[in-house]
Amino acid sequence: MRTSTRRHALEKLAALSAQTAATGDEEGDIGRLCELQRPQHTNGSIDAQEKRLETATVPMSTRELEVLIALCKAAPLVSSTKDAASLLAQLSPYVPEAHRQMLRPSPLHLRLPPWETLAYDVTTAVLALGTHHKSLRGQALACIERTLEELANSTDNVRWLQLQEDSVTDPDVAEQALPAIQLCTSLLGFMEALAQYAQIWNSDERVSTIKRLRHLLSERFLLSLEGSLSAVRNARATTRPIKSWKRWLRHYAANARPIGAMMLEHSFMTLVERSVSLLVLPSARVESQDILDFLQQRSLSPDGHHMSVSANALGDLADVIADEMNLLDEDADYLQVSSAWQQRLALDVKSISLRSFLCCTLTDESIADDELLLAWLEATTADPVQMADEGLAQTVLKCMAVLARTSPAIASGLTHSLPRLIVQGRMTADSAGLAGDCLARVLKGMSQDVVISTLYSLGNVLSASAGAEKGSGLSPFLDGMTASNTKNEPYGSTQALGSTISLVISDEEESATIYGNVVHAIVSIATTCHDPQLTALVISMLVQKIGRINPAVDARIITDMAALGLCGGPNELRALLRLYARMASDATLKHDNLLTYAVTDARVRLATLIHKDSPLYEVYLTHLLGLCVGTGDTAGERTVDVALTSKTIAQLFRPLAVLVSSDARRQPEFEDADEVSTLSRNSWFNIVVHGFTLNSSAGREHAQDLQTLAQYTLPLVDEERVDMPESAIDLNTVLRRGATAQHTVEQKAALTSALPSCDSEIRGLSYPECVFLNAALLVSTMRARAGDCTTVLPYFMESKVKTTAMGNCMLAIARAVSGRHQQFAAPQVALQLATFLEGCCHRISKVQHAAVLSADRIISQIPSALCQKASLFALLELLTLMWKSCLDAETDEYDWKSTYTSEKGNVALQLSDDIHYRQTTLANFHRRCRLWVSKAIDAAPLDVKGLLQAYLEDYEDDGAYGHIALGRSFAVEMGCMIPSTDQRLTSLDRQRDSGINTASDFVAQYTTRQECRRLGVKASVDEEWALVDHDGSTRIASIESVPGATASEAYELHRLALRLKNQESVAFDVVRDILRDAAGLISNSVTDVTALIQDVVGIPFILFTKQAINLGLSLWLGIVKENPALETRILVEIAAGWESTIRLGRGFFHATFQHQDPFYVKEEFAPSKWAAISKRQQLAHNLIAPHLRLTQLLSSHFSASHLTSSSVERVYARLMRITMLSMKHAVGQPLAREVHFHMILLALKVSLNSTRLSTATQWRLKDAIISAGLAWFAMPPKWSFGSNRLQLKAEVKVLEEVLSLLGNASEIGRTRSLASLQSKQELLIQLLHHEIGRLHVWISPLASESRNSNLEASILPLIGTAWQEDPRLAVQLATRFSNSERVLKDVRSHLLREPEYALNEPAALYVLLGSSLPADVKTQLKYLLYWAPINPMAAVTYFMPTYGNHPFIIQYAMRALESHAVDVTFFYVPQIVQTLRYDALGYVERYIVETGTFSQLFAHQIIWNMKANAFKDEDSQVPDPVKPVLDKVTSSLISSFAQEDKIFYEREFDFFAKVTGISGTLKPFIKSPKPEKKQKIEEELRKIELDVGVYLPSNPDGVVIGIDRKSGKPLQSHAKAPYMATFRIRKDEVEAEPVENQVAQNGVVAEPRTYEVWQSAIFKVGDDCRQDVLALQLIACFRGIFNNVGLDVYVFPYRVTATAPGCGVIDVLPNSISRDMLGREAVNGLYEYFVSKYGSEDSIRFQEARSNFVKSMAAYSIISYLLQFKDRHNGNIMVDDAGHILHIDFGFCFDIAPGGVKFERAPFKLSPEMVAVMGGTQSQSFRAFEELCVKAFLASRQYVEQLAHVILTMLDSGLPCFKPTTLQHFKERFVLDKSEREAADYVRKLVHWSERSYSTGVYDYFQLLTNGIPY
Repeated sequence: MRTSTRRHALEKLAALSAQTAATGDEEGDIGRLCELQRPQHTNGSIDAQEKRLETATVPMSTRELEVLIALCKAAPLVSSTKDAASLLAQLSPYVPEAHRQMLRPSPLHLRLPPWETLAYDVTTAVLALGTHHKSLRGQALACIERTLEELANSTDNVRWLQLQEDSVTDPDVAEQALPAIQLCTSLLGFMEALAQYAQIWNSDERVSTIKRLRHLLSERFLLSLEGSLSAVRNARATTRPIKSWKRWLRHYAANARPIGAMMLEHSFMTLVERSVSLLVLPSARVESQDILDFLQQRSLSPDGHHMSVSANALGDLADVIADEMNLLDEDADYLQVSSAWQQRLALDVKSISLRSFLCCTLTDESIADDELLLAWLEATTADPVQMADEGLAQTVLKCMAVLARTSPAIASGLTHSLPRLIVQGRMTADSAGLAGDCLARVLKGMSQDVVISTLYSLGNVLSASAGAEKGSGLSPFLDGMTASNTKNEPYGSTQALGSTISLVISDEEESATIYGNVVHAIVSIATTCHDPQLTALVISMLVQKIGRINPAVDARIITDMAALGLCGGPNELRALLRLYARMASDATLKHDNLLTYAVTDARVRLATLIHKDSPLYEVYLTHLLGLCVGTGDTAGERTVDVALTSKTIAQLFRPLAVLVSSDARRQPEFEDADEVSTLSRNSWFNIVVHGFTLNSSAGREHAQDLQTLAQYTLPLVDEERVDMPESAIDLNTVLRRGATAQHTVEQKAALTSALPSCDSEIRGLSYPECVFLNAALLVSTMRARAGDCTTVLPYFMESKVKTTAMGNCMLAIARAVSGRHQQFAAPQVALQLATFLEGCCHRISKVQHAAVLSADRIISQIPSALCQKASLFALLELLTLMWKSCLDAETDEYDWKSTYTSEKGNVALQLSDDIHYRQTTLANFHRRCRLWVSKAIDAAPLDVKGLLQAYLEDYEDDGAYGHIALGRSFAVEMGCMIPSTDQRLTSLDRQRDSGINTASDFVAQYTTRQECRRLGVKASVDEEWALVDHDGSTRIASIESVPGATASEAYELHRLALRLKNQESVAFDVVRDILRDAAGLISNSVTDVTALIQDVVGIPFILFTKQAINLGLSLWLGIVKENPALETRILVEIAAGWESTIRLGRGFFHATFQHQDPFYVKEEFAPSKWAAISKRQQLAHNLIAPHLRLTQLLSSHFSASHLTSSSVERVYARLMRITMLSMKHAVGQPLAREVHFHMILLALKVSLNSTRLSTATQWRLKDAIISAGLAWFAMPPKWSFGSNRLQLKAEVKVLEEVLSLLGNASEIGRTRSLASLQSKQELLIQLLHHEIGRLHVWISPLASESRNSNLEASILPLIGTAWQEDPRLAVQLATRFSNSERVLKDVRSHLLREPEYALNEPAALYVLLGSSLPADVKTQLKYLLYWAPINPMAAVTYFMPTYGNHPFIIQYAMRALESHAVDVTFFYVPQIVQTLRYDALGYVERYIVETGTFSQLFAHQIIWNMKANAFKDEDSQVPDPVKPVLDKVTSSLISSFAQEDKIFYEREFDFFAKVTGISGTLKPFIKSPKPEKKQKIEEELRKIELDVGVYLPSNPDGVVIGIDRKSGKPLQSHAKAPYMATFRIRKDEVEAEPVENQVAQNGVVAEPRTYEVWQSAIFKVGDDCRQDVLALQLIACFRGIFNNVGLDVYVFPYRVTATAPGCGVIDVLPNSISRDMLGREAVNGLYEYFVSKYGSEDSIRFQEARSNFVKSMAAYSIISYLLQFKDRHNGNIMVDDAGHILHIDFGFCFDIAPGGVKFERAPFKLSPEMVAVMGGTQSQSFRAFEELCVKAFLASRQYVEQLAHVILTMLDSGLPCFKPTTLQHFKERFVLDKSEREAADYVRKLVHWSERSYSTGVYDYFQLLTNGIPY
């Protein structure tokens, strides 16, 4: 044992040394190992040049031999040439002398002599070094030359011994014989090594070496060797050497390698084979047994491998091989009396010789005659003894196949000889099979006629009748055949191979074998040719042979035909499978077991051959499953023999089991996965129907195959219907098969026997339910036995299992399943436990219940299952996910997320939208987790706590600052727990409140792991600096001991900073690692590391992302706590970084990232896009998050350290004042509110707690703080952005804290010499109270509390203070207190006195001017020339007559319009056109013409709109008074076009005229049927030719690139001809990010991406669309308002464009259907439609659709109320595929109603079916609806003036919806006289009024009676 261990250690050491190169003059490891190998006793002169002793004469010790062998085995691994040369010099002397090396006795040599191994090892080592290091090749070959010379001398000197008879030999003679035997073993090792590295020589060198070896192995030497062996075998074992050799010779013989001349010949021919194989094979090593396979597959054309060999050398090789063949033939008689192993060795040598000669023939057949080789092969086939040897037979057959590829003549001959060989039956079964394969390979290159002829000839062998004499069927291929057969068959033999008697088959078994060989050959030919037609022919031929001979042959035919299934396509396979099905059916009916077993075997063979990645896999699987389902089908009222069908089904189990279980690691991909899944389910149901239940005799008989099937079967639940209200159990016809009373009793009995506890429930089950449960029981139990208990859970999702008594039965099944399979070891159970833990958080309570029971059962019985990473990590991650799901209800309260995943825990959850259910699930799961983990800790405390530490350790979250994960918190809690099995700690008499636990130990271990982890990263760098203490222990040296470490880190940091400043791309992982290393150096340093601190702090500020700052915070805090002396320095650098963000405008101080008023940005006619809102929310969060994190750090640090140093106070005071002064220019986004007031809070802390600041300094700081606070209120009031309720609550808390500190700051800075700040402070306090009140309304819109504090009275005295502070602040007071006339009056008075101070505030004009030009505004108007531009819609209103066309106002309006991008003003084209009515000075006309010159789309929209407004009526009979102006502007606009623009204009309007002209061509067909009208539309559409760049007026942002010519559809109309058509439109994607964020790294703006959509449009003629245009324009405005506050509601303002009087284009809402159409499709109600489309109420799809419904209902409800949409019958309400509700057709709005009768008295439509979809008035969804309604209303109130402007400019348009009081009523609906809380309460009343209103139902009934619209 010790020797073996040492040998292995030396070999490993040598291998490692070989891979470590020596450097410079140093001696490498390999050299030192060579020193170890040198002999210890050298007589003082072994290295002398003059008196060098031979190595072999010094006896080699065991240790020296082991080192030598280790060095030899390491030689191929040496990479350094220097080491290789050293090693070669060390090993070379051993090679020539290995055969006579003296060795000391060793236990290593007990079984075999060492010389063969020694010779092999040293020779391979030398050759390997020469092969791998070209410079050493010459030395290596020289060593081999010397060895050959030494071996030649030794063979010449061998004592001549005659072969002894079997008599006792004299011991002295035996002793003299030993050198020859020793030389023989050494030669074996030497030649084996040469064969392995034969590539080291070129071709001629190899031939030369072979010739020398051939000479060396002379006849004299070989005979002498045999004599020596005989002498030793016959000698008495009197001496130790003879005893050893006799033992060794026996071991050689036992290992099938008898020492002797034939063994040497075998080694020699192996070298020859290797040498000749290199002539035809690549240099890569190919094993000898693979040579022929390689040659059969590769092309035999010359490839250059043999070109380097000379003809003489090749001839010499051929001669050597031929001599060997002759020698074997001469010794044939001798070999017959030799031992079996000697004969086997001789046949093996012959195989090698044949393969070698074949290689020579392929190289040059003129030198190595292929006819000679063929003669040898044929002679071998004629010898039954030789062909009985499988190795030789296979070599001969493969050589024939290879030769056939070289010569058509040889191939033709083999097509005759090989069939004869097959029929003669002289070979083993495997060889006969190979003969068939080789025949197939030969025929593959022949013509099809030859192939078919051969097939028919072989087929005739199978044509003998059952009563024929034995052997007669084989006559076509046998000698001595009858004359008739000789004439007719192509394989007649002309060579006498034996007598007829010797070839006659002696028994039936031999006959079946030969017939089987013929069948195999036929099948092999077909499979090799792989021709579908030939395959069909062979199948047909073989089918005809069934029944011709005997049943055994029939069975062989059926079985072998299985291989043909893979030769054709799916159709051929299906034909074969149908044949098998018919045969199996017939055999079953006839009780023919042999045929039945044959079909089963064939099916199993097919299953084995077809892999899961094959396209035939699905064909075969569906066939078998289909047979299983179809068997026993009682369709057609036919009777079924149950026993027979059960037997038929059972025949399918084995093939199915083999098919599904093959290649278990690969998952198949199905073209029709649904069909496969359905067939699989129904198969199991049919199996159970026919009696294969769990405890039945049939089930037990086939349990193994059923278990395999179950293992690869999904649960028997129809996943497509789990969420549907109708159960798949009721709809499945297979479950109803055999539904007789008797069968029902049997099924119930089977179920009761397995589930006795559910007897009462089972009695009430129906037959299909019993079958389903029996199938579920069978599959679940079988899968559990196979090692998977988890598949029981999906059954609880089935609707009947959820709602009926089947649920209790299924729970019993879940309890019953168990397994004793080996896979139920703890690691495997842990994986299943993870699945059950996942089920514990399932959205369906039944699944939860079952999962909890299963998990509890596993943990109770196998606590170690939770001691595995898979299960414990899953548990912890599930806690985190559940916590996050509940947190999301606060952070995104309306956009619920259903799916949560964790890669770390490998778990995924789908959760309900019910927040209470989530919270309850989390509470229950958390409680159970505590119990479960406690049990695991009690069982294995150290292991579980170690896993908990690993979980905590395996975590990265940008520095992990401020992140909460319940799983991590729970891990810490449980890690601190005292296990109940700890006898000591549990025996302590603790006080109840002491809180003793193991936290200290747990944290200490965790800290140690972290240190080891960090050291592990640095060990590779610092391993050379390990220090050894006096006690022998090692430790890592201090970093300071490394020279220049600080300088090196400083350089790395500085280089990184420069790269980041230059905006180079650097992976954050690189930044993190460099900063961590530097921080570690700073923390542990005792020297000056100032050079590092600046960059450690500065680099996160350069990046200035949330990720970078989080990392910085953790590092800076770590440095400060580890090295307190650097605290001030770190603080100063942080302050400098903060100031740089102010200076550079980054993060919170990014002045360009402002929250735009929705009327200043581009409005869109598009659906609401929550993804874009979320993206903008995330952008804002990412922008301000760094400053929020820094503020939290500074606040904490100031509280901890402000009393430590006066310098710290001064740093904070300076930083706060600079910050406060800069906050006027900070980000104005609503999400910035928290960080804004966090900074103010920090500044107040600094001001209140500073003890060393002067009074003046304190006053200046306080003044700056108050001004910074008021700066927030100088901006328009903001609600929030997004649905983060948690964010709002945090903001309220911050505001309240600011209020609290402001109350304490009254005395700060108070002095007579400085102005009082009391009024400013009071103003800020009042505004904070107001802001808090507003936010409370937004957080709790449905709360009933009311704040009655009279803020108006408190604000009025402070308006002057506000004006002095910032006129913008005063103006916004009027906005905040819009219901106060006094506030408005006071602010306006300041504006009148000092308008110049408000020039930068556009909103001031609302206060100054109002809705008309006031009489007291005169001199102030001159400032309009400098006033900041107002929004474009407001600017348009200044053209109205109420402003008297005042020049200053008109000029300002023009300047304001021109300041906005065309994309923004484009939206207000209808309003701009209307102002032409009042354009006395021509400013509007000028704006239109000038804008139209550089925006063709704007010009086109203007022209269409002017055409639509030119007449008052739809028939263009009554001109509008403004028509002349419109005509004039149109003419001016068109004449201003450039030539290119004019061409585009004509092209576009011509295209649109053709499209709308189709309506005109339809008028004669108005009374015609729809098909005729549709045909006419399609005919006209085909006439339209598309021009480049044309577009639909309703889609100016897209280009028409195609028309669906068959999409024309006439629409219902009595007197007009509207129609619908579909167009292909290409659009540019609209990016939510600003342009600066889209710039690529190289500074180039990325090209906009395009996409294409099909857009349907309705073209109307004779209908005025302008009112729809206005309504949808207002809906789009509301959409912009909702987007502005990030409100998660949905509207879809589709596009409508009026293009002429009574004409227009209307975009069709995609993927939507009207509620009217739902009623016509016999859906009872909207709720029923949702259930039928999306699934039951607890399904994810239903809940997602309901969420979308609520969001759209809220938005449209408020819009409907504010715009007074009427005619809201079911034909005007749509539902899209996602569940959104949409409104269309706005012909009645504002102050008009259908028929002038106001049936619809409710504020908006909220019918009972809508409430039902939301879950009722008490549901969570209805509450969300109410909240969203309130928020939508509150968000809109702020923009009432802007919305009124849109309406105001249209009042004179002549639209019927307008009355004199329209605008007044519109504003009144906003209840501007109410506060926010009162307005919220008002909206709730509107909702309740609408929900309880009967008028909605009355109007729907009216529409049903009058128009037939269902409801």
